[in-house]
Amino acid sequence: MSRLTALAQELTDILQLRYAPVGVTLYREGQPLPPGLPLTTENFKSYCQALVVAGQGRTLLLAKEQMGCKLGASVLGFETDAAKEAHLDDGVLEKYGVGLFASEEASAATIRESFYLEPGAQAAHIAPLATFQAAPQVVAFTANSEQVMWLLYAINYDQGGRMDLPQSGGALGGCADITVWPMMQGQANVTFLGLGCRIKTALDPCHLMLGMPGHLVMALHAHILAMAKPIAMLAKARNPQGS
Repeated sequence: MSRLTALAQELTDILQLRYAPVGVTLYREGQPLPPGLPLTTENFKSYCQALVVAGQGRTLLLAKEQMGCKLGASVLGFETDAAKEAHLDDGVLEKYGVGLFASEEASAATIRESFYLEPGAQAAHIAPLATFQAAPQVVAFTANSEQVMWLLYAINYDQGGRMDLPQSGGALGGCADITVWPMMQGQANVTFLGLGCRIKTALDPCHLMLGMPGHLVMALHAHILAMAKPIAMLAKARNPQGS
């Protein structure tokens, strides 16, 4: 059993997570892929759907053809610059067309001012954190608002202070906000997801996603353990009889 296996199980148990913590590592062109792990042939609706499926126990190695959402694939660096521009244009028109923004300009500002990785990705390893031998690039949690509260307390446990959690404005939540942002900035972030994300994942209305750099998950785990008293305090307030 790896250290991450026990860590992931403890986080799941203490926070009573419905979905297990998920690790994500992106492989660039030319990098060797994980040995013994074949590319997944099943087609998914989106990257954020793959995060949810992995939280239910699946191990995935996705190329762009299986990722479904062209915007998400563009954000994660799976598309060429030319293809990305075409997908962004389509995304702008789609978000405006379904009525999420008052104008194409507002839709464009939301999508084009988001966070993007450079082109050159070849595959995404998306799997339960417990299956990783070493820390992945990103750890993603699918959790309800109270569980996200505890995760944010744990992330801020040592330093304290204001937490800025930049939002893409109801688009690109799973890919840009909680995957690319932690990779680029080395900081955690939360997303309330968006219309497309929620349709494709079929998540409960109360669920959000949080992503953090993978190398910080050991500290997060230690801080969750250190907060046993306030976690128990809230649990007792909810259920004073302990039944």
